[in-house]
Amino acid sequence: MHRVLEPTGPTEKRENMSLIEKFVEQRGVFEEAYEKGGWDNLRPYFTPDVSYEVMNMSFHCQLNGIDELIFGLKWSTDRFDKLCTRTVGLNSFVAEENNTVLVHADIRFSRGDAPVFETGLWEIATYRDGMIERMIDVYDAGEAARFDDWMTKWGVGLDPRYLPAK
Repeated sequence: MHRVLEPTGPTEKRENMSLIEKFVEQRGVFEEAYEKGGWDNLRPYFTPDVSYEVMNMSFHCQLNGIDELIFGLKWSTDRFDKLCTRTVGLNSFVAEENNTVLVHADIRFSRGDAPVFETGLWEIATYRDGMIERMIDVYDAGEAARFDDWMTKWGVGLDPRYLPAK
């Protein structure tokens, strides 16, 4: 798997890190949880009342609170990402403005004989007291229809949602 943003590793002096460094460290912990488990290791990076929203896709959702966030990340990756070959962090752009980290990168999924699905994604993380209090994933405009078409043709057995159907 290719990642442009490489984790800096655990640190005892997180308070002296820039928000970008904290974000990159959190992404490293996410990737480790994705690969090996240990989703609760993400807890120190988020406020207990964190809000997470996914926009511009048919699986749009809003998760509220750290428990729902961790459940949703695991739920979605187990039912979609892990059933594909996932490449993240392509063509990355990273910026820090005030208490916010903005990342734009391409993400690519492939699966068997299906054509590759690649899209751009903005990830916007707003910090409070050194922890993410709000995170928004905004897929590039117009990608929802293309993704839904790919899912119709190639997505049998895949479920990108972050929560079970009600």
